Amino acid sequence: MEFLRRRLGLIFRAVISVLAIGYVIHTYNWSKVWDNARTMDVRWLLIGGMCFVPTLLIVSWRWRMLLGVHDVRMRFWRVFELTMIGQFFSTVGIGATGGDVFKIFYVARAVPDCRTAVAFTVIVDRVVGMLALLLFGVLLSFTKLSLLLSQSNTRIFTGTFYFIAVGGLIGAILASVGPYFLNNPFFRKIGRNLPMAQRGKKLYAAYDRSARALGTNIIAVFASIPSHMSITLLAYCILQAMKLHPDFLGFCAVVAIVNLLSALPVTISGVGYPLLFPMFLSLLGISGDKAGTFALTYFAINVLWCLVGGPFYFLYRHETHTPAPNVGEVEPIFSER
Repeated sequence: MEFLRRRLGLIFRAVISVLAIGYVIHTYNWSKVWDNARTMDVRWLLIGGMCFVPTLLIVSWRWRMLLGVHDVRMRFWRVFELTMIGQFFSTVGIGATGGDVFKIFYVARAVPDCRTAVAFTVIVDRVVGMLALLLFGVLLSFTKLSLLLSQSNTRIFTGTFYFIAVGGLIGAILASVGPYFLNNPFFRKIGRNLPMAQRGKKLYAAYDRSARALGTNIIAVFASIPSHMSITLLAYCILQAMKLHPDFLGFCAVVAIVNLLSALPVTISGVGYPLLFPMFLSLLGISGDKAGTFALTYFAINVLWCLVGGPFYFLYRHETHTPAPNVGEVEPIFSER
């Protein structure tokens, strides 16, 4: 039962992914998809592929800055290594939390004196990236709402995106002001009486310090927007390779929305791309077979860059590098005494 409990999330994601893949296989016109792929301009694909590099650099810099909040000064190259390892296992890992499990595991071993704090920065980094993507998507899509809401299926997913955006804004505000309320004597007294209060002391201290670094968090959010611009530029280069020229702002809004929805822990490794892109790109007059070719190419380039993290994992130097971590090894980091 314990084995099953720990993997319920993975089982759910696997079922949804299989259903999504089955739907894609059934609805795509594969002969046309292949014909479209053969006529693509490889030069534009290479340019698009290079657009992923700024994203990796910005994400690494952002995480290094968040580590600095806890007075952890790691070399940029080490942070970049761990970022690439996380990228690799976000695609090939089977853990319920993907590449973040491996990032948490290795950064905690790299800085054993403050394991909980540095592990917590992985979560903060993920949240900051999601907030930046929400902000980027809202700014792009707001002027295109009439288009995005013009079909019933896209209306549901666009509404979901904005629901998450509102929830993210409220959650960010509450998380930022939380320490000022929780340090009130009344709430502190309640906290001391909660079960396992002592075990959560280090985790709360990590949260308190991260939340109080409001200026750093705001800088991290806005500095992350160029990384999402790079990903959008990657997608645009694929369009150029296919000689497609839809409405630019509408297309950028679609990419932002699909990226956010595909990042939700509902499917495995971005399976949502080939499912959602044809749905949204039809609003821009792109046929189903061309939208399918675009979605699969975009997905393939993302996967290839994740696989580039493989050599970083196998060459990573650490005296406790093996065996590979799993969720059971990571969970105690957040409950250490």
